[in-house]
Amino acid sequence: MKKTGVVFPGQGSQYVGMGKKLYDDFEEVREYFAIADKTLGFPIAELCFNGPDDELRQTYNTQPALFLNSYAAWQTLKKATGISPHLFAGHSLGEYTALCASGFFTFEDALRMTRKRGFLMEEACPKGKGGMVALIGADMAKIAPVLQEISHDDYVAVPANLNSAEQVVLSGSVEALKEGVERLKGTGYKKAIFLNVSGPFHSPLMKDAAEKLKEELTKIGRGAMNTPVVFNVDAVPGADGGIVVDRLYRQMFSPVLWEASVRRMVEEGVEVFLEVGPQKVLTNLIKRIKPDLPCCSVESMDDIDAVKGMIE
Repeated sequence: MKKTGVVFPGQGSQYVGMGKKLYDDFEEVREYFAIADKTLGFPIAELCFNGPDDELRQTYNTQPALFLNSYAAWQTLKKATGISPHLFAGHSLGEYTALCASGFFTFEDALRMTRKRGFLMEEACPKGKGGMVALIGADMAKIAPVLQEISHDDYVAVPANLNSAEQVVLSGSVEALKEGVERLKGTGYKKAIFLNVSGPFHSPLMKDAAEKLKEELTKIGRGAMNTPVVFNVDAVPGADGGIVVDRLYRQMFSPVLWEASVRRMVEEGVEVFLEVGPQKVLTNLIKRIKPDLPCCSVESMDDIDAVKGMIE
């Protein structure tokens, strides 16, 4: 079997109807959704399948919903193929799915933590005060000095997601981001897209939320990790459960080093990538970062059948 890197999507990949095909096809998937409903105390299955979309997009709903769907897809893939990944990784929220798949979190604890994380992130900044903007074609070497000049105290514009050579996402206070977009004109970026998110994720404005999250993380059990996870904050693989709380704490207010993580996975021997969960956001990024390596998204049984030949 080829050395496979399994990656899990983050916030933004959700959509109404996600998971329904797997739910209809597999009893085990229906059991995961039933456990999730009971653990969270509300019908998350109903929200995933029927919305409404504005409710699903609430951070405290999106995060457990995406985790649930990605993890159910992973368990289905593992049972169907017997796959044993070389490395795991996840984009932001997806890192929790990776840690659950690796054995660090129990399924129920991961549900609770993603729900709690969503609430803390939602509460961290008054609505309308913080946001994120994607810069397409941005050159970090050119934009970093300008962002440093702009940022002071709570007036913040910082890199949040270093997704690929063609995509950098900034996060911070809305007014600072607007100033940044204006002052960065002429540095070579092609387009600025303000994202439909509820807060300044992966910025210093999340520091208080990170402190509260750390308290919650210290209360739960820590399972032995069976597969290393490449962490967002440093793009370094680790299988020592003792480092996880610190990595998740720092992830809240630090940039997601996604391009560096993908490149590190390749350096560590990954020959094929599988994105497991809703949509193809990471698949598209990986194809830009390493176009010479096969990469496929896995969301339904049709996808699972299609990738069997890729990983053998």
